[in-house]
Amino acid sequence: MSIVVAKDTSARGRKDAKRVGEPSRRVPEVERGGPHLPLFRKRAAIYVDGFNLFHAIDDIQRPYLHWVDLKAIMTQIIPRSQVVKRVVWVTAFKPQGRTKNDRQLAYMNALMARGVVYQTGHFVMHVNGCNACGHRWTESTEKQSDVNLALALADDAHADRFNVAYLVTVDGDHAATARYLKTHFRGKRLVSVAPPGRMHNRHILDWADARATITTEHLENALLPALVKGRGRKVERPAAWLPPELPKQKRHLKLVVSQ
Repeated sequence: MSIVVAKDTSARGRKDAKRVGEPSRRVPEVERGGPHLPLFRKRAAIYVDGFNLFHAIDDIQRPYLHWVDLKAIMTQIIPRSQVVKRVVWVTAFKPQGRTKNDRQLAYMNALMARGVVYQTGHFVMHVNGCNACGHRWTESTEKQSDVNLALALADDAHADRFNVAYLVTVDGDHAATARYLKTHFRGKRLVSVAPPGRMHNRHILDWADARATITTEHLENALLPALVKGRGRKVERPAAWLPPELPKQKRHLKLVVSQ
């Protein structure tokens, strides 16, 4: 016996089909707004999924953009009625070559010098294989980063460290973090922030009050200096992340005549 499923050709059916992969409601873009009195600015906290941002920058194929100031990125995005009070960055160090790990460690130290709070997870190595041909290989799986980000946001919400939380990720696992914040702290706002070249996750958007996107221009304008100083440490930019030299502009002398 065959079962025939009727196709919904109604206007509502066509509308629902178009909304597959979209959030269940319209989420507005963040608006910068005009000048605002510093005394009444709301507190913004930034929560960065380090893997999401790292791989998004990697796809741009400009290695020097990895040496970026997270707070300076978001300062270009948040409304002028807000001020960044806290930046949390979560990541894990992948078992890999020493040079790559040294770059990541230098970046972590540079962020610490800038006052960024960091949480690190770890990787678990396991063997996978093909039952058909018998070939085996080793894979690594990242652990703890998602949990670390969720716990950091939840702890800050309980301690009332922010009015608005900016969640920098498109990983759908963080939809649970967004849901927790909006169901337990209704007075706090949540903004979904997509790394460059990435689409917002619709499950996170279902709980977000607004959305924003990091652009390549934001990254270019937020590069850390070659030598980062702060909190009793000095960190040099890795040679592999040296930005290209910009062409020098010709300048002409101007004669200034005083009267």
